[in-house]
Amino acid sequence: MASSPRPPRAPRKPHAEIDLDALDDKELEAEGLRDVVLDNANLANRRGVRVLVERARLHGCRMTGIQLAESTLRDVVIEDSRVDLAAFRVSRFERVVFRRCQLQELDLVEAELSSVVFDDCDLSGADFSHARFRLSEMRGCTLDAIVGAERLRGVAMPWTDVVGLAGTLAAAIGIGVLENDQED
Repeated sequence: MASSPRPPRAPRKPHAEIDLDALDDKELEAEGLRDVVLDNANLANRRGVRVLVERARLHGCRMTGIQLAESTLRDVVIEDSRVDLAAFRVSRFERVVFRRCQLQELDLVEAELSSVVFDDCDLSGADFSHARFRLSEMRGCTLDAIVGAERLRGVAMPWTDVVGLAGTLAAAIGIGVLENDQED
């Protein structure tokens, strides 16, 4: 069995809080979210291109349908949040942790993920097409009906998670599964 890669580095801690009600989508693109702590914030359906989210901690946030294309998330922790139907196409993730998040149908098409941890997240229906992972981890995640399972190269998982994903991984690389024909 191959040894596990070094664990991802922990994100740095944020310094300030921000008033989201005063921040529209254009300002989000221009200003980004830096050095912030957001608790129970509503970022649902926000849109931006080339947004920088750096040194941020988001807890209990609603981010359903957020679209941050070609954006960078660096030193970010997102916990106990709803980030379903979100799109981060062609975005970069560096030292990002998703913990106990609902990430159903997450769009990470062509995303680059380095030192990213998904811990106890529901990634059902997520799209990893053309994504690139490096030094990343998935622990205790639901990965039902994901697209682009073959793009999980660079992700470390506990053995029990790998075994649970065997059917999806086999299908991704074209391995057919035979019925057990046992003779007594």
